[in-house]
Amino acid sequence: APSPSLDLSALLPLLLLAPRPLTMAPSGDQPQRRQRTSAHSRQYAQHARQDARRVQAAPQQQQQHQSQQRVAAAPAIATVPSNVSSSAATAVPASSAAAAAALHQPPQHAISVESPLPPAVQRCLGDRAYDKRKNAALEIEALVKSLQETNNTAMIHSVLAVLSKDFCTSMNANYRKGGLIGIAATAIGLMGGTRMYLDAMLPPVLHCFDDPEARVRYYACESLYNIAKVARTSILRFFNQIFDGLTKLFADVDVDVKNGANLLDRLIKDIVTESDRFDVEQFLPLLQNYIRRTNPYIRQLLVGWITVLDSVPDISMIDYLPDFLDGLFNMLSDSNREIRQAADSALSDFLTEVRQSTVVEFGPMVSVLVSQCHSKERLNRLTALTWLAELIHHPHSGGDALLPYHAEVLGAIMRCISDGEAEIRRVSEQTDADLLVMVRDTASGFELSPLLDTLTTELVEKDDVQTKMAALRWINMLLEKRKGDMAEFIPNLLPVLLRQLSDDSDAVVILTCQVLSRKALSDKRRGYEGGRGWIEKRTLPRRGRGAMTADDDEGGEQFQMVLNAILGLFASDRRLLEARGSLIVRKLCVLLNARSVYIRMAETLSPLKGMAGTSLDGSQERDRGGERQYSLEFVSAMVQTLNLILLTAPELHGLRSTLAEGFVRSDGGGDNVNDGGESKRADSEGARVFSSLFRCWCHDPVATFSLCLLARAYDVAFALVKRFSSLEVTVGFLMRMDKLVQLLESPIFVHLRLQLLDVESPDHAHLLKSCYGILMLLPQSDAFRILNDRLAAVCNLRDNLGISPKIVDDEPRPGSDTVKLLIRFDEVTEMHRRAGRERRLGSGITGSMSDVADTKIVVSGGGSDNKGYDTYQRGGMQQSVPQKANAPGQPSPSVTFGMSAGGANLGDMTQNPPAMSEVCSRTGIARGAAIGVVDGKGVRDSRS
Repeated sequence: APSPSLDLSALLPLLLLAPRPLTMAPSGDQPQRRQRTSAHSRQYAQHARQDARRVQAAPQQQQQHQSQQRVAAAPAIATVPSNVSSSAATAVPASSAAAAAALHQPPQHAISVESPLPPAVQRCLGDRAYDKRKNAALEIEALVKSLQETNNTAMIHSVLAVLSKDFCTSMNANYRKGGLIGIAATAIGLMGGTRMYLDAMLPPVLHCFDDPEARVRYYACESLYNIAKVARTSILRFFNQIFDGLTKLFADVDVDVKNGANLLDRLIKDIVTESDRFDVEQFLPLLQNYIRRTNPYIRQLLVGWITVLDSVPDISMIDYLPDFLDGLFNMLSDSNREIRQAADSALSDFLTEVRQSTVVEFGPMVSVLVSQCHSKERLNRLTALTWLAELIHHPHSGGDALLPYHAEVLGAIMRCISDGEAEIRRVSEQTDADLLVMVRDTASGFELSPLLDTLTTELVEKDDVQTKMAALRWINMLLEKRKGDMAEFIPNLLPVLLRQLSDDSDAVVILTCQVLSRKALSDKRRGYEGGRGWIEKRTLPRRGRGAMTADDDEGGEQFQMVLNAILGLFASDRRLLEARGSLIVRKLCVLLNARSVYIRMAETLSPLKGMAGTSLDGSQERDRGGERQYSLEFVSAMVQTLNLILLTAPELHGLRSTLAEGFVRSDGGGDNVNDGGESKRADSEGARVFSSLFRCWCHDPVATFSLCLLARAYDVAFALVKRFSSLEVTVGFLMRMDKLVQLLESPIFVHLRLQLLDVESPDHAHLLKSCYGILMLLPQSDAFRILNDRLAAVCNLRDNLGISPKIVDDEPRPGSDTVKLLIRFDEVTEMHRRAGRERRLGSGITGSMSDVADTKIVVSGGGSDNKGYDTYQRGGMQQSVPQKANAPGQPSPSVTFGMSAGGANLGDMTQNPPAMSEVCSRTGIARGAAIGVVDGKGVRDSRS
């Protein structure tokens, strides 16, 4: 109804903005509906252009009207004629009148009065029917085109503002759908001009990616697709926001949304590929953030984008590889097979680029590869090792670029050497060998401390053979390459190496000996060679004459330190001496000089400071201060081990030859063994070696005797045999003598057997008496019969030849070297006798163990009674013990022993098992002899 205060001029702009009334076609006739819709669209576009021109003229008319109001009087404004309403209504166009009538109708949704969109369009845009929303979008597209033609940017911004605020943020899902379709229609209407309005278009669309309604998210994806299709490269400045939205769409639970996201992703990739303005550095933080996600769809999206960006010629993704390399490796363990294949393909492509690249930043890349070598997934470890192998062989860096990180790389490789997968072990071993060669051949400097820390940790913590072997090879190489710099690390490294000598693997023990030998030879010796100047020389293993001895070895400090460490290890671990002693000593003799090893060990084991023990050349024994003093028991056991190795090991053939040559007579076969020939042989190298070994070998009488036979010092051997009568003849002594007889039949002593035929030799008498002395010491066992048959053949030969035995002087000349050696033997024997007496006193066992006069040794079978008992006698009283039954065809037992301990009754001692065990251990019975105590009441026969 008309009002006196209503100003029609103020309503004029709003009326001009109102759209023309629309006529909706019936839904049944679809062709006619499409024709009417098309005609309506053309009519609506024409009216929209007219309304736009009126809108442009409206501000001028309003300004003129306001100026007229200011001039007119106030009562004139208050007294408006009653017919103004009808005249004004007739002055307004039909479309504006319809819009004004629509303002008085109750709206279906809250629509802004200032909206640039016609109310009918807004109602259709928020309708639940898709066709109505689509028709409204077409009208918006036509409106925007007309506004674009007139360059009315303000109205376009107003349209976008209405779509964004009133529709995209509405509580009604249909209005949000209509707003998204309207924005897409606006972009299509603007076409190339879309780039000017992206700031207003994209935020509402991206906001709808988080909408709770799946269809709204799908329409948002569709809307962004249309915007990107017309905007093309202009959207790249919003790439991070778009990519963030893509990750949400790819992780969506709705299938239609995922399909739409795939289409949108392809379009964005095409746009990025054809553009030359893409900023990778701006995208990397987002890539690093999402590459840690475990969602398979997001991973698939990221792998695809990494591959696409790497294919763009203007983008060098290799420069940013460390930023996402770890994420690609993690995708190798994804449960989705397609993602694993895509990640593996991408890594292969990048590895090819790394191989061809001239500049590679190894630091961050190495840290990623090292961590992946510790992965639980097989493919991750194998791929990381493959990458490390390629970096080691990098053609442009030559591997030197890896030197600052060699400790980390080596630790990763060591971790995989013990892998459960055979292929990974094979690749890691090859990679380790390549890295070792690279470090060995490099001329650049590198730090030893981190490398040795890694190797020491692997040796201590790992138990597998392959890892230990690899670590030992590295230490051996470093000792060879940087022997001067390695000196400061030896105190911490040596205990770790010694621990490896107790390993169950022979290969580890042998390689450890090689490392220790390298350390023993690490002392520098310099000499001048023509054309080469001053060079470093090392003492190398040599055989034959002219090899160094302990007295002329200039590189003795490290050599002696290694030997002292090994002997100390044997002294603290007797099981190691018995199980690995022979292997370790033999390997050291191969790697080092066997004469130096034996002489240094002999001097270390038995220095006997302050006792009369001079060498053949008259010089006093060298005092090695600060060395460890070993127990007599250990020295005796060590001498036995060294002597057995000397007699049997092929590695010591050169030392045996040196000993044999030292006592070859050069006196023309004189009859007197104590004339000038002895002084000549004392100056030979073999004689000096014999003298050095003899002083230590005295700790075991049988070993000393065998050394004399090996060195052909038969006069000394016979002098020793005569002293055996005063020794404590124990079971261990007889067993070692039995073993010596067996060795006399071996190829080692073939020279001795042949010398028995030389009955005219001056040494024949001493040799023959020495052999008969052994025969008299042995019980009537197999060894007794073997040696007796050999000597009988010699005597028959002499009788057949009619040669009478020569009479020689058995006593050595006073002051001769033989006398000095025998004095040494007596001193060492007395030391052992006193030590044994002190041990017995400390353990509460009375009597002298050296009292063997009452002990009778009876051959099994020959001295047994008819009841099947073996016998022994003590003090004229014969006692019997039951014989063991022998298997058919088996020879009778070698020997049965009865023993007495001075005033202690043997039968009483068997009542005290601890005392009996003490006697067995102190006398050497427990070392290799089969001893039995029958329920504490009797002694079972002991058999060799």
